[in-house]
Amino acid sequence: NLHRVSVTFSRAWKEADLIIAKGELNHRRLLLTSYQFTRDIISFHRDREGAFCVAVKPKAAGVRKLTEADIKAKAEEIIQSMRAARLSGKNVMFYSAIIGSIPGQTRTAIAIVTTFIAYLRTRLTGTLIINPAEHFEEGMDADDPMFMWERVQRSGLIDVWRFQSHSDIEKSFELLGQPVPPAWAGKDATFSTGCTKEMHIALSIQAKQPELQIIGPDPEKFFRRREYGVGKFCDAAISCD
Repeated sequence: NLHRVSVTFSRAWKEADLIIAKGELNHRRLLLTSYQFTRDIISFHRDREGAFCVAVKPKAAGVRKLTEADIKAKAEEIIQSMRAARLSGKNVMFYSAIIGSIPGQTRTAIAIVTTFIAYLRTRLTGTLIINPAEHFEEGMDADDPMFMWERVQRSGLIDVWRFQSHSDIEKSFELLGQPVPPAWAGKDATFSTGCTKEMHIALSIQAKQPELQIIGPDPEKFFRRREYGVGKFCDAAISCD
């Protein structure tokens, strides 16, 4: 039942460019169903007479998948805006925040970060603040934003890298006129797999560019989760080799 597969399976499916279905059972489950899928599927099996059969089921017509060239172009567009901001005398700030790491809270996470960035922009008028949530496009897979943002992050154009703190989250709910729900109490960027990966990147950049300012939770708080396979597509602390 594809509606009940694990998170790891779902992520692997999303990262694949092509699905290969082996055997008659998978041929029936995937190709002989009216259900449309997000990836092209090739099936091969032997029929009852022993003849070798190959069949193809194209992905659903409405599915959009970005190419590497598309992602590089989008990254370059953001880099150009950063370069223009610095030429005009502005600082560039990158904001890393929780988006999809709290189950069932993605929409709330986007509202939180968007509200807080809007608030920061009124306070820091001489700073270009990059909000990753504003640049997500339909068709991006799990690795696409990471690939795009790493190109942006390693451009050498970031002056301040701010990681979401628990006080940022509390301020966001205050601006929204809402109490902080239990799911968000005490949370900060250290609870995000993506932010943990980005802290590694930020520290590696700071080693080469000491002038880069990193604001937010202590870096060591991010690395306490390394035993859980953070940054890898794992559901638990298992070997990913």
